[in-house]
Amino acid sequence: MKHSSSYLTLIQFLLIILTISSCGKFAEGVVHEIPFPEHTPRLAATLIVNDEDQELVAMVTSSASVLDAEGPQFVQDAIVTLTEDNGQALYSLTQEDFSGEAYKLMLEDVFGYQEGELTVTIDAPGFEQITATNTMPPKPQFEFVFESNGDTINSPWGIYVQDAFTLNIENNGGTANHYLIHVDALFTDELGDTLDWTPDYLEARPDPRITNHRMTGGLIVSDESLASNENSLSEINFSAKSWGENTENPPVSRRLRVVSLSPELANFYLTADAHLSGGPDFFAEPTLIYSNFSSGFGCFGLSSQTVLEID
Repeated sequence: MKHSSSYLTLIQFLLIILTISSCGKFAEGVVHEIPFPEHTPRLAATLIVNDEDQELVAMVTSSASVLDAEGPQFVQDAIVTLTEDNGQALYSLTQEDFSGEAYKLMLEDVFGYQEGELTVTIDAPGFEQITATNTMPPKPQFEFVFESNGDTINSPWGIYVQDAFTLNIENNGGTANHYLIHVDALFTDELGDTLDWTPDYLEARPDPRITNHRMTGGLIVSDESLASNENSLSEINFSAKSWGENTENPPVSRRLRVVSLSPELANFYLTADAHLSGGPDFFAEPTLIYSNFSSGFGCFGLSSQTVLEID
């Protein structure tokens, strides 16, 4: 699975925002002069890997003060090393792999499910080394019920008919679970060749377990407050666009994709989305975005996914 260009653009924008060091808390009232603290540039990185990925994409920048006219800069001479818990190196990305503001490495096969803790280490001249660890969550097990045109939504602009889904995910037992839900559609071009899978926009009625996640275009489902309940991930209801028989250029196939997120990746996604939902405010506090890197900027996240076709 390759990362979409729109997703990479969001990650790039986010990485630039979060590596701008703010001045902390402002006093109430009118401030005529703000004493900005001195800032020592640090490495920031984002490496998010799914077990079905066929390409590793790592983004590395330097942090910057809000007074820095040039702002955060992409670091092109870093060495990104991914190792197993026994110290064995899995992959290494270097300057030769840098392309289009990111380090990219095509794999011979999919990344695959990895057991045990993985560590990413990033070195670059002039910067302190940074590290982060993460563990890939179990592949999701689930069932779903699909009802074509099964949901209607009334709005000031009319009545919208959508496809309805009821999802039941197997609880891993006693621990908090976090899942990213997508419904993807596959289209063909004028010559009949298939294009990339395109995520449909999803909607969910109020449910404390569900968060509409703008950054990824999916729904994040969490049972953090109900983890001990074996039915905490049952009856998850949402809807997606209905592709009726009269639809011009309908998809040739659709699928339901459930992605199990590590707790660190879920926290990063949720806090990053909350930060971005406030708009590109460079004076917002970027440290509110979760990070598991030793520098305090960026995320190393792992996920695994299960995909089922929609009849």
